[in-house]
Amino acid sequence: MKYININNKHEIFVKNRLIKHRFDNLITKKVNVSQDQLDRCKEYAQEYINKNKDYSKLVPKEIKNIELQKEIAMQRVFANKVAECGFLNYLAKENISSDVLQKNKIDIKVALDKDIHTRLIIPKEEFTSKNKHNYYVGVHLNAQILDKKDNVKRHLIKDIYDIKEVQIYGYLDYKFTNELKFETIKNKLGKKEFKFFTKKSDNYDKKSQYANLLGEECKWYYLDRLMPIENLMKKFK
Repeated sequence: MKYININNKHEIFVKNRLIKHRFDNLITKKVNVSQDQLDRCKEYAQEYINKNKDYSKLVPKEIKNIELQKEIAMQRVFANKVAECGFLNYLAKENISSDVLQKNKIDIKVALDKDIHTRLIIPKEEFTSKNKHNYYVGVHLNAQILDKKDNVKRHLIKDIYDIKEVQIYGYLDYKFTNELKFETIKNKLGKKEFKFFTKKSDNYDKKSQYANLLGEECKWYYLDRLMPIENLMKKFK
């Protein structure tokens, strides 16, 4: 795994940001990413697109234009790498080696748009694969989709290569995530509502093992309800 670590630990700045919801408060971490890291993330993404023909798997099927496919795929690879850099910087600030990512099978899940992306989402295949992760960390870029109503522009992120900071919300472990179940209902207005259920929920056994978001089976959990990231750090100190 090629990690893009920061050159100087003293360049790292971490700020607490309190997130409130109806059940509790969550202290998230806003972490900067250096310009050097951003440049290397962009180089990594460009190299990935140039060398991997399967980049199209990262692109919605309705996008047919080759150049547009490449840009969307590059943005997604870049976004994932920047989120990873933010977490690496936080580890460095906590005097924890980046080796813990592979050693403890930690996966970074990135959210993009600050207004509509509120979930940590894990594809179904990650639970059916032999190479399962022990922990999932939710990182938000707080970016902005170009145009949510446009069929093409809703897949592109405004000024994505200029992102300077990420927000680490928290984490989930595999056991909790694997046990989550889901249900999709229609509310009084006829709109779909997505609900999740834990083992303590009523009628848990009757719920679906996976959710269906935008035609893809997955498991998800709200970012603002994740476990505090400090709790994960304690496991590695």
